[in-house]
Parts: sequence; C-alpha cells; structure tokens
Amino acid sequence: MTPLSELYQRLFFPHYIINVFFCLPYFIIRYVPTLKNYLDLSLEPPETKIYFVIGGLIILKFRTLASTEEWLSISFSYLKILTLIMFYLYGKTLWAVLYAIAMGVFFVVFPQPPYQGPTKIFELSDQDLLNIRHNKFHELDENDKKSEKGKGKEQVDQYWIIFFYTTWSKTCEVFEFTVAKTSVKYTSSEVHFGKIALDLYPSVAEEYEISLSPTSLDLPALILLKNGRETGRLPKRVEDEQLGQIKNQRLRNAKVTWDRLGWDRSMKSIVETFKLDTLNKKDILINPAAN
Repeated sequence: MTPLSELYQRLFFPHYIINVFFCLPYFIIRYVPTLKNYLDLSLEPPETKIYFVIGGLIILKFRTLASTEEWLSISFSYLKILTLIMFYLYGKTLWAVLYAIAMGVFFVVFPQPPYQGPTKIFELSDQDLLNIRHNKFHELDENDKKSEKGKGKEQVDQYWIIFFYTTWSKTCEVFEFTVAKTSVKYTSSEVHFGKIALDLYPSVAEEYEISLSPTSLDLPALILLKNGRETGRLPKRVEDEQLGQIKNQRLRNAKVTWDRLGWDRSMKSIVETFKLDTLNKKDILINPAAN
C-alpha cells in the first residue's frame, strides 16, 4: 500500500486540487437546496442511469490502471464530461459552453505535473546515451560506485533500460510511473534505468527508429542495452517471418498496429520481457556484498 507521505508528494499540486473543484459545480447546483432551483427539474433526465455508467467506468479503471495519477486523470475527465452532459440535458447550454471554455483554460494553465514519486531513473542527454553505448557513463549512485570498486578487474556486463519518451505525450507521462516503480525495485550494480526526451534529441529517435509523429505507435518505448548494444525492446517489433505467414495485407497491418498499440505496459511485462529477476540473481551471485 502506498504511504500517505508519498501520495502527498505526488499529488499535492494545483492541477489535482483545482480538478476536484471542477468536478463539483453540477452536484452543488443540483443538490444544494438553495441552488437547485436554478435547474429546470421538470426535465428529469435519466440521472441514475448516467451516474451508474460513469461510476462503473471509474471503478473499472481503478482496477486496471497502473498509477493513482492515471486513475485520477481519467476520473476527473469522466466527472467533467458528466457535468457537461447534465448541464446540456437540463437546458443550460450556455453553462455547458462556459464550463468547456474554463476547462480548456485550466488545461493550458495547469497541465498535469510529471511523476514526482520515488525513482532511480537517470535523466539522460544524447551524449550520456552515447557514453552508455561505449560503457563510459559514470554517474552512478554511491552504492553502485562502491560495488564497482569491489569487483576489481572482473569484467561485468552492464544493462541499461532506457525509457524513450516525449514531453507532449500523455501516454509517456502516465507510463513513467510504471518505469519508476520498476527502477526502484530492480536497480542494481549491473542494472540501471535511464530516460531521454526524444523531442529534445530527435537524432536519437531517428537512430533507434522511433517515430515522433503525433499518431506514432512507437511511444512510449523501452530498450534494453547490454554493454551498449540493444538486446530487447518494448513494444516488441513484429518479425518479418511472422508477417510472412499472414497473406492478407490488411491483417498484416492490423497485427502490427495491435502489437504496438495494445502491448502490456505493466511492471510484470517489463520484468518478464527483460528478464530482470534473472539479471538481479546474477548480480547477487557476482557481488553478494552489494545486496
């Protein structure tokens, strides 16, 4: 269970606080006795059914989404949509328009803040990534430095899981929580986590064949580097041999789209794809003092 102190660190921002107030106007006007006369209650829209649908979606998302931030973002969106629908059904079209404009202004002025919780992900530049590829990146924490000294001249493989993202992608922003949680649990003297903003370093995106198009299915992306060489990637690339077995071009395109769009973004998927449990066991065998 997430400690309250961590939730406070992650969620006590104007974006989340103001969003709570944005979700209340309809309920205040609808149920406060001195204000409900502002609504034409003779219309009696199917409120109960709408409440059940919105509530059901919020509960469903709570069971499926990875982070509190993502769930809150989705829940706020549903409740604000509910407010727009109810204003419209009650004939308050002007209220709905003004509310939509206010939401747009709020979105621009108070965007959702980046993840602020525990993490062991290094923020990288293109030069840092180049150094990692040549095993020359040395900005490790003190524990890693001590463990590196304890190994003497023994050659040890270095693994880097690089999170490729863009600052404008909502999906990347949400996925960072999962990568951060994974980094806290699996960072070791051999396994490290980094992230690089591709909109700041487009040449890196080109080098790793990651599209920066607004409709790109390549983002977010995780790439595992072993001693600087790519040995794994999420989302996984569909092999030509697999596509060759599908004769219909539309089915080929559908498979590529599904594999890139519908891939599992859970921590379990990251661990299994990159075999992090195996790498950590290997580190314990090589350097038991560090664990």
